[in-house]
Amino acid sequence: MWYLVISKRKVDFDKLLSRLPDHLDWMKQQHQTGNILFSGPTSDKKFGIYVARARSLEEAKQLVDADPLHLDDLRDYELFEWEVHQVLGTGPFDRESIQFLAQRNIE
Repeated sequence: MWYLVISKRKVDFDKLLSRLPDHLDWMKQQHQTGNILFSGPTSDKKFGIYVARARSLEEAKQLVDADPLHLDDLRDYELFEWEVHQVLGTGPFDRESIQFLAQRNIE
């Protein structure tokens, strides 16, 4: 399952700069192991956004909680379980197929 993570800065950017190298090391490791597919900040640096892959919501929470910026309470986050239906123009684009996928995930 895929998860969308929106991480919001709680402190001035200057206050988290000292932990940024640890965050980036952690992020690189997550990309290398395939746990995170996309990541990056918004242009104003208030939010970090990433797409994570995990077997369950609990596993996704454990992953996101391990981010050094979350461990040090420098950021809060919202975690959304995400049903990805289309990727780079492939996947179903008709209502019946999407409803089928949604129903299959409920059962």
